[in-house]
Amino acid sequence: MKKILIIGAGVIGCSVARELSRYDAEITVLERENDVACGTSKANSGVVHGGFDAKPGTKKAHYNVRGNAMFDKLSKELDFPFRRNGAYVLCFDDDRWDGLKKLYDQGLENGVKDVKVVTGDEVRKREPYVSPEVKGALWCPSSGIVSPYEMTIAYAENAAKNGVKFVFEKKVSKLEKDGAKIKVVCGDGEEYTADVVVNAAGLYSDELNN
Repeated sequence: MKKILIIGAGVIGCSVARELSRYDAEITVLERENDVACGTSKANSGVVHGGFDAKPGTKKAHYNVRGNAMFDKLSKELDFPFRRNGAYVLCFDDDRWDGLKKLYDQGLENGVKDVKVVTGDEVRKREPYVSPEVKGALWCPSSGIVSPYEMTIAYAENAAKNGVKFVFEKKVSKLEKDGAKIKVVCGDGEEYTADVVVNAAGLYSDELNN
């Protein structure tokens, strides 16, 4: 049986743990903090972006649109709060229309569904408290909002039910090759050996990589 070690229990680490728990493997998640979602996964806006602002042809554009489409099913499966309320990018100056059109074109190229440019009057019909100064807007109905920490907890709970082990307050200090295996050394001196290590350390992933 393969031993897989995931470093980091944010939304990426927990989602990877949940996905890999479908397979016959021994999976352990190491987290430096005392719970899941203690880093960036709890300290962000919770916006599920539509994908119109990512540069066409990039991995970011591809996975933004693909990931966005997964949220309805995921939120039902894992029972975390998600609302597809849509998003506006507001234009306040006539000389900014080109920028709005660029976002629209990028959205189409990236495969964002139903994105369109609307007039200021159209925006105010839907959102009466929008500034009277608004000239127009980009409307993206596929954008949404999510509770990022509840989403992370839901991933972790499902992974744990499927047999994934979570170990908290374990800061990784070193990784070493040990033949075909990888030895992971923690700050308290405890060592783990794995066939595969997944770097999901968030803001510290570059340090871990180096």
